[in-house]
Amino acid sequence: MHRTIRSSALAIAASLMILATPALGAVTHQVAVETRHSPKYGTYLVTVRGFALYTYSADRPDHSNCNGTCLAAWPALTVKKGVVPIGRGVKYIGEFRRSNGTFQVTWKKKPLYLFLADKKPGLITGQGVAGFSVARFGTKAVTTTTGAYGY
Repeated sequence: MHRTIRSSALAIAASLMILATPALGAVTHQVAVETRHSPKYGTYLVTVRGFALYTYSADRPDHSNCNGTCLAAWPALTVKKGVVPIGRGVKYIGEFRRSNGTFQVTWKKKPLYLFLADKKPGLITGQGVAGFSVARFGTKAVTTTTGAYGY
């Protein structure tokens, strides 16, 4: 009987320690994508710093075909391990693990990239270059907006 009581007490103590200990590998959410609006491109995706995001026509869902010199000119939008990217006003944001171990952000399973030539927020100089297109949030250019970000 003493052995049963002691075993039960140890089990309860272990359970309380698990409840009191923060979970290892806890998930953190981070806003990685927002929207902006331009008369020429309509509503499109940007980083939280306002840099345009692009998709690459040679990519497959949750898989990048941009490596080496391509990746040098078109840096992948990445998050740290354990960070779940989310969008401000944007659904379908996710990530996948690239072959180099980094976690690239996706929108509707399409890998997202920046363009090195976009030297400041608001520039969209990579549209149509080498198979890359600005990640348009909608299919039509919207002429009126209700907020600073077009939503």
